[in-house]
Amino acid sequence: MKTNSLDFDAQALREKILDLAMRGKLVKQDPNDEPASVLLEKIKAEKAELVKEGKIKKSKALPEITDEEKPFDIPDSWKWVRLGEIGNYIQRGRSPKYDKESLDHPIISQKCVQWNSINIEDAKHITEDFFKKLEPYRFIQKNDILWNSTGTGTVGRLNIVKDNYSHVPVDSHVTLMRMNQFIDSDYIYYFLRSPQIQKNLGDYLTGTTKQKELGLTNILKINIPLPPVSEQSRIFYSTIRKTSDFAEVEGVRFGYARKIG
Repeated sequence: MKTNSLDFDAQALREKILDLAMRGKLVKQDPNDEPASVLLEKIKAEKAELVKEGKIKKSKALPEITDEEKPFDIPDSWKWVRLGEIGNYIQRGRSPKYDKESLDHPIISQKCVQWNSINIEDAKHITEDFFKKLEPYRFIQKNDILWNSTGTGTVGRLNIVKDNYSHVPVDSHVTLMRMNQFIDSDYIYYFLRSPQIQKNLGDYLTGTTKQKELGLTNILKINIPLPPVSEQSRIFYSTIRKTSDFAEVEGVRFGYARKIG
């Protein structure tokens, strides 16, 4: 089957734009922006307060990022951080107890999380007893990022919640990521979809050929090039969103067809 070179060039262009955006090369830095180092201190302080109030659990300290772990240079106002440092809640769902009769409580599985949508129309459903035992933070919220974390052919696929769902959890094959309020979730979502992560996904996977797994430990340690909060939004709205909209017009989203073997 022949490959349409124009489609290939368009996809390569989209990948390049996304890659450059995540390096701080497409949006001009504003010297008046509060640097990401200050932003990170605010995040630490807020998370400590949330732990004190019992709203989130205290997370384990993550290792410092070494120079060898930094894949490229970033602007002076940016900072390399671990994904776990800027997320308030990052965890897989619980192993569900399914209900084959009642359709009251859907649960999001790998097949629900597609590159172009989060679709719960074909979702399985859980028992009333299992549903009642779920903690409130396990139900997805707007701007949560859902990342398929097991299964050859599905692991690594992700999307961001843009609709309002009423008490819908994820199962144990999907990682729910809820960012801190000082972080633009769209920026993090598109970085995780970028070539930097998706084309190097094997570096984060464990397990056998038949069952690849994106473990929580590796997710928490992912290195993120963090811009000032204002620049996060500028990057998304002035470059990434426009490129993504163009891709959707063509019926293509940022996603990478690949085999994990």
